[in-house]
Amino acid sequence: MPDVYRNLTRACWSVRVKNRVVGHVPALVLRDVAFIVSLPGVRRIRLRQAREVIAYARGVPSESGLPNGALQVRFCPYRSTDFTLPDGSPIRAAAVASFLPDGSCWAVI
Repeated sequence: MPDVYRNLTRACWSVRVKNRVVGHVPALVLRDVAFIVSLPGVRRIRLRQAREVIAYARGVPSESGLPNGALQVRFCPYRSTDFTLPDGSPIRAAAVASFLPDGSCWAVI
């Protein structure tokens, strides 16, 4: 299963398989998604205030579009050690997640 994370330098989504980047895409959809965060990575970022890949989504690529009833998912290492929903509650898994060209992520739990 591929890992997906936002590439801030290229302004796209990077796709990684077995710790190797295999491509960059403007948008994609994953199903059976797990949102993964490295806690030691969060501590490093907070200490150094430097960017590095410490959070990503892992799932199965899908062809479906933005699902109805999706909620926006965000990650900020300075605010939380988890991916969060708009109300601030943590999210660790989703049935479907859409990663859009504008850099936003929308998920159905």
